[in-house]
Amino acid sequence: MATETNSVSREHICVCFVLKGELVWGYAGSSALWPAVVLPCRGETPLPGKTLVEWYGQKTSSQVSRTMLSTCGTRKEELLKQMLDWALGGFQPSGPEGFQPNAPKNGKNIDTTCLTESDAACLESLRACARVFDRVLFAGYCLCCGTDNIEIFHPLFKGGLCLKCKDNFTETLYRYDGDGYQSYCTICCYGMDVLLCGNDGCCRSYCEDCLNILVGPGTFDSLKLEDPWICYLCQAHRPHRALIPREDWSIRVQEFFTNDSGMEFEPHRVYPSIPANLRRPVRVLSLFDGIGTGFYVLKVLGIKIDKYVASEVCEDSVAVATVNHDGKIVHIGDVRHITQERQWGPFDLLIGGSPCNDLSIVNPLRKGLYEGTGRLFFDYYRILQWLKPKEDDLRPFFWLYENTVAMNTCNKISICRFLECNPVMVDAMHVTPARRARYFWGNIPGMRRPIVATQSDKLDLQECLELGRKATMCKVRTITTNANSLKQGKNVNKLPVLYNGKEDKLWITELERVFGFPKHYTDVRDMNRQQRQKVLGKAWCVPVVRHLLAPLKDYFTCEDLSPLTTAATTSSSPSSQSSSAPAEQQLSS
Repeated sequence: MATETNSVSREHICVCFVLKGELVWGYAGSSALWPAVVLPCRGETPLPGKTLVEWYGQKTSSQVSRTMLSTCGTRKEELLKQMLDWALGGFQPSGPEGFQPNAPKNGKNIDTTCLTESDAACLESLRACARVFDRVLFAGYCLCCGTDNIEIFHPLFKGGLCLKCKDNFTETLYRYDGDGYQSYCTICCYGMDVLLCGNDGCCRSYCEDCLNILVGPGTFDSLKLEDPWICYLCQAHRPHRALIPREDWSIRVQEFFTNDSGMEFEPHRVYPSIPANLRRPVRVLSLFDGIGTGFYVLKVLGIKIDKYVASEVCEDSVAVATVNHDGKIVHIGDVRHITQERQWGPFDLLIGGSPCNDLSIVNPLRKGLYEGTGRLFFDYYRILQWLKPKEDDLRPFFWLYENTVAMNTCNKISICRFLECNPVMVDAMHVTPARRARYFWGNIPGMRRPIVATQSDKLDLQECLELGRKATMCKVRTITTNANSLKQGKNVNKLPVLYNGKEDKLWITELERVFGFPKHYTDVRDMNRQQRQKVLGKAWCVPVVRHLLAPLKDYFTCEDLSPLTTAATTSSSPSSQSSSAPAEQQLSS
C-alpha cells in the first residue's frame, strides 16, 4: 500500500512542479471530489508534501497534501460527467489532455483534425465573430462595409463609418416607408430583408446581414420567432457581441448631423446682448410662413413684435394665420415677387423654410435643388443677402432657415456653401409625441445646445387626446400632408388611438396639440379634416421653434408672460411700444 502511495505521490510531484495549471481533483474539506487548478508557488515555499491549488468556483486557494490529489485517471468518465454540469455548452469529453495549459503561440495553425464536424463548425463560427469584433472595435473598421478608411464615428453603435457609408447613412437614416418604419437598416442603412422593432413608437429596422455578422450566425432567423422583438436600442444597454449600442446615442446623432458636410466655415458674426433699457420690439420677415408658427412662438416667448411681414401662397394657411392673430400679420404674397423696391424693412429677423417636396429622397420624382420648388431656396438666399447689415452697422440681425433631413448629401452641401454654415439637426420627438427631424441653419446664439422639454410640453401621445380616448403608443411617426401618415406600426392599417373599443385616427384637435398649437387653431374658413391636416403637415413644430428662438429674448423687448396658453393672443400695448422708441432710434438703421 505504501508503494502505491509513493507512486501516486511521485506522479503528483511531476504534475505540480512541471505542469503548472493542470486540472486535478481533491478533497476540499468534504468527502466529495472537487476540481482545482495547480498554481505556481508565487515566491512562497510550499510546505513539505503540499501543493498550492485554486478550487473551481470557490475563489479560494489552499495547500493540499499531494496524496489527496489525483488526476482524472481511470475515473475520468465519472469526473467529466460532473464537469459537464458546470459547462455552458455540451462539449465532448476529451480526457485529461483537454484541460492541459494552453500551448505557447508559435505562429503555426493548430491541428483541428481531431474535432468533430459540428465542433469544427462551431469553432470557425467563434473565430469569425472574434475577427469581426476585433476589426470593428479595435482596428477601426467601418461598421457597415468593413473597410478601414474611417471617416467618422457611427452615432448609434460603437464603431466607425467610411466616407461612402457616412454619406449613405446621412441620406437614409430618416427615410421611412409607408408603414412608418425605416426604409433601410438602422446599422448600415442598406439591406433588403429587415427585422422590425416591436416596441410601440420605435421605427427602427435591422437587416439580416448585420445581425448575422455582428451578433452571430442565425441571429436573424432566431429573432424572427420572437413576437414582439424589442430592438437593441430599446433594450437595456448591454453588448451583443460585436454590436454594442452607445449609451449616449441620442446625443451622438445630433453631433453626427451637426457637421456631416465635411466643410468648415468661419463663424458668423456674434452680437452682444443688448441692455434691457435699450431693447425694442422685433421686426420679422417670414418667408414660406405657413400658418404663422413664427408669430405664435414669438408671442409664447413674450417677445414684442413691431411688425411681422409674411410671404405665403396657400390661401388656407393665410386664413389660419390671419384669424388666429387678429390680422397683425402683413401678407405680401409670393416670395418670387419680392423686390428691393418694396420698403417693408429694415428687419431684425428673417425666418423661413422652402418646400421640401423636390429635395426629399422619399419622393421618387424629386427634381432637386435647382428645379421645381427646390430652387425656392435661392429666393430665401437672395433676400437674406439684401437684409444682412453692413460691417459698420452694429444692429443685431438674425436669420433661420429650415428644411428636411431626408435630402441627399449633394443638395445639403450646396445649401451649406450658400449659407456658409453647417446645420443643426433637431428632432421634435424630444419635446412632442411625434417624430419630426429637421435641419436648421442660422446665426441665432445657442442653436446647437441640447433641446430640453419644459413642463408645458406634451411628450406622451395620451396627453394630447380628448377625454375618453386611449393612446396605444407613446410616439407617432412623422405627420405629413398625407392622411396615411397617421397610420402606425408594422401593419400599415394600425391606428394610434382606441375609442369605444375600436381603433381610431387622431382627431384634428389632437393633431394641433401634437404640433404644440392650441385646440381649434386651424378651425377657420369651414376647412374639412383633409385641408386642416394639410396645413398642419407643412407647419413647423412649436416647441422646436420656441427652443431655437428663445435666445432672442436677450436682444428684443419682452413683456411679462401670463400662462403660455394665452400668450398667442396677447398684443403689444401702445404705451410699451412708445417707451421703446428711444431705443429704436438708437439701434435701427
